[in-house]
Amino acid sequence: MPQTLAAHYIFTNTGAPIKNGAVTINDEDGTIMSVGTLDAETPNTIFYNGIIVPGLVNAHCHLELSHLSGRVTDADSLVDFVCKMSRLGAVPYQESAAVDADQEMYRQGVVAVGDICNTANTANVKQKSKIHYTNFVELLGTTPQRCKADMEQFNNVYNKYVQCGITPKSISAVAHAPYSVCPELFGVINELNNDNRRVFSIHNQETQAENTLYINHSGEIVDRFPMDLSSIPVTGKSSLMSVGEHISYERVLLVHNIYSTAEDMDYAKRRFKNPFFVICPKSNLMLEHKIGNVPMMIEKCLTVCLGTDSLSSNDRLSMVDEMYALQSYYPEISLEDIIKFATINGAKALGLDGCGVIAPCKRAGLVLINNIDFDTMRITPISTSKRLV
Repeated sequence: MPQTLAAHYIFTNTGAPIKNGAVTINDEDGTIMSVGTLDAETPNTIFYNGIIVPGLVNAHCHLELSHLSGRVTDADSLVDFVCKMSRLGAVPYQESAAVDADQEMYRQGVVAVGDICNTANTANVKQKSKIHYTNFVELLGTTPQRCKADMEQFNNVYNKYVQCGITPKSISAVAHAPYSVCPELFGVINELNNDNRRVFSIHNQETQAENTLYINHSGEIVDRFPMDLSSIPVTGKSSLMSVGEHISYERVLLVHNIYSTAEDMDYAKRRFKNPFFVICPKSNLMLEHKIGNVPMMIEKCLTVCLGTDSLSSNDRLSMVDEMYALQSYYPEISLEDIIKFATINGAKALGLDGCGVIAPCKRAGLVLINNIDFDTMRITPISTSKRLV
């Protein structure tokens, strides 16, 4: 039987938000039948105090690190955090933490996640999950000698994922970051994927030291990073401009972008067919105390997405928390834009055509965000999200 869900506003991502909007769905499978203004309530109408948006898309997460929640709380920079995390290798993985994180994201309305999985630990969790996961197996090696071991690592994770019933096309080999991948390893990654239509992800310009590494081999990474950096070339250019020549994929997720300049953004537009700038506001603020220049990204018509990063660098995997953090840092960004960052833009980044819009015949999920300040059309500190469909 059809059911109508109504709210103060419906954000469809197909046009302006609909005031006093209503969405009628097929109650059996959640398919949207109609969208419009609420003319009159019926016994099958439920009115919610808040806004209804499409299913949320977390474009960058590390589900497998959920058991490391609270382990590093005193890092004063990204490099300091990486160094301290590298000493936690002996902490045993706890599947229950990943299950809890997955289920909490689902209850909050997340329909898809771009997830880093450097082990096969979360394969069983994802196989049972109601969330769609795009899986990024990061390769990390700063010397050519690491290439063979990294290839074996990827094949091991890939095979275990496939054995658990994970769709092979949802698994990509990707680069961890420009400061941790030598040119030869980029070649291995491209060979493993053997398909430039796959989605590609890379941590990008999360620290200024990443740029100075390539410009003149100086900075905190050179001073503190616990790996041999002798095979990372000095190019005199930013890290993105230095590694971009090795990346040729339909969709490229550049994650963090805290120190991306106007020149870097222009380069990304020229170099990549579909670049997506993924921002993880709370993690960025925790580790580097700033967020990338999102207003400039908008001005340059770049596609911005939101992610939560991991529970090792965040206290919650809440997309609404990320939306609020971004809005607080850049109050000039509209709620309509921020909702697009958290929904349709992430869906485009992961190649999920059925997600991100509220329109007839779609099954993109419906999410309620409550405690909205309707006078200013802003999320508040007590706003939360809840899956409706």
